[in-house]
Amino acid sequence: MTMTPIPPSHGKRGPAGPGPLLPGRRSTVMVVVERPDPEEALRESMDWVEAFGRDCGLVLDPKATELYGVAKASDLKDNLRPPRDGAIAGYLDFICVDGAWLHPGDCPVAPPDSNGAPAWAWAYYQAVMGLDDDAFCTIWDVTPLPLAA
Repeated sequence: MTMTPIPPSHGKRGPAGPGPLLPGRRSTVMVVVERPDPEEALRESMDWVEAFGRDCGLVLDPKATELYGVAKASDLKDNLRPPRDGAIAGYLDFICVDGAWLHPGDCPVAPPDSNGAPAWAWAYYQAVMGLDDDAFCTIWDVTPLPLAA
């Protein structure tokens, strides 16, 4: 899977739009950071989540933005098998890898031998399997504020 990083010169580091996010509904974002030091990885992940909130097109509730989980890519790879359904990826609304943001409506198509799994499940699988074992995967819960009436 090829993902195109967003160059810093564009000023935006977050996604181009809200994708599947809905005002008032909690969503989940996975940010992958390829740093060997856990503290550096967490700091960089926080920067990406801030960029997400700034650039997604919706205002996120800062009180409802929280780190849900952290895992090394090697740990995720240990039990990850080619998808047969959308189970794992179905819990994610966005994935950020190498500065590229993906969501279910904007991800690479599933391979011809997809086992019937949706493209989003394959995007998650390919993103994780393509990582360096020492990369950190952080999962964040975010909630866009309801729209003003």
